[in-house]
Amino acid sequence: MTKTHWTGLSRIALSIAIALGTVPVLAQNTTSAVGGRVTGTDGKPASGAQVTILHTESGSVNTTLTDADGRYASRGLRVGGPYTITITKGGVTEKREGVFLQLAETASVDAKLGGATQSVETIVVTGQNVGSDKFSNTAMGAGTSIGRAELDAFASLQRNLQDYARIDPRVSQTDKERGEVSVAGQNTRFNSITVDSVSISDTFGIEANNLPTLKQPISIDAIQAVQVNVSNYDVTQKGYTGANVNAVTKSGTNDFHGSISYVYRDDKWVGQRYNRSADTYTDAPKFKESTKGFTIGGPIIRDKLFFFGAYEELKSTRGAPDIGAIGSGKGFVVGIDPSTVASAQLIAKTNFGIDIGTFDIPGGTQLTVKDLLLKLDWNVNASNRVNVRYTKTE
Repeated sequence: MTKTHWTGLSRIALSIAIALGTVPVLAQNTTSAVGGRVTGTDGKPASGAQVTILHTESGSVNTTLTDADGRYASRGLRVGGPYTITITKGGVTEKREGVFLQLAETASVDAKLGGATQSVETIVVTGQNVGSDKFSNTAMGAGTSIGRAELDAFASLQRNLQDYARIDPRVSQTDKERGEVSVAGQNTRFNSITVDSVSISDTFGIEANNLPTLKQPISIDAIQAVQVNVSNYDVTQKGYTGANVNAVTKSGTNDFHGSISYVYRDDKWVGQRYNRSADTYTDAPKFKESTKGFTIGGPIIRDKLFFFGAYEELKSTRGAPDIGAIGSGKGFVVGIDPSTVASAQLIAKTNFGIDIGTFDIPGGTQLTVKDLLLKLDWNVNASNRVNVRYTKTE
């Protein structure tokens, strides 16, 4: 392992999602939905009412009709908002503004058409749809939804999804430095992490944070919403017995938006390490770490075609593992005696002519991770929407 020609790890992911009004492809994992019941002033269902759902920031419009029971539903919608929902029948209009949708959940927005004066009434909804929906027949198990407002409000030292997953009370952090989390006591290797329905989990089970490298492949600034699924029975999800941390990336809107970030840490900014067996405290190993990046998004064709891009780069001297055999004094000790290691080295060298390496870590090592994300969103028509995402991690 000490003699290698690999200079880095490169991963490229290309995902295409098509959201259809009648066939919700990947709707459980990457989009949101809204539904409800429309009635008249007499309490009877208002069938045949036209429901127009407008995503204010992008101009995306979805239109549907209520059925014989006055119910409507629209899937494959962008996560977040704000949305304006307009319901019209027989010249009477009802409007709901400021509606926000959560990832992989169906918001319930009911309405009553008409009134004594038959006038148009506007109601501004200032909160998000939470509460009883958690226990409705649309719920697919236990979980926690985290929107962009929470991502902006809560700090994350590691700038990763695991820090935000801990908002769910069933998730506990078992190793802060390595970003390791356990769900309901499960082994941390049993977790799954997906972005836009594409797995970014650690393929080989090497990293404790369930990711391919110390840094997650997509900047947290490019994430729109996160859903932590625990004991979920949604058939569209698989590959985990702990938790699935599912995230969707941002999309461009009719306005240009962007951000610039820079984060710096070193050993002077962290606390001492506690040795439970010896009941002693020691200083953290010396390290330097910096993260810089930017995001930008906006319209290519207003109300029709949008772009979003993000770039982030991490440089850290913590790239070398702090691991060793018994008596090495390393932070993580493997239960192997040094004489056993020497014996294995000798057998490999003598019998097979192979240098299997040592526990010694060369000095001056540095981990560098570069992430790139490009995304296009196309509003084809009122029933169809296409997005294409390209990501590269090196």
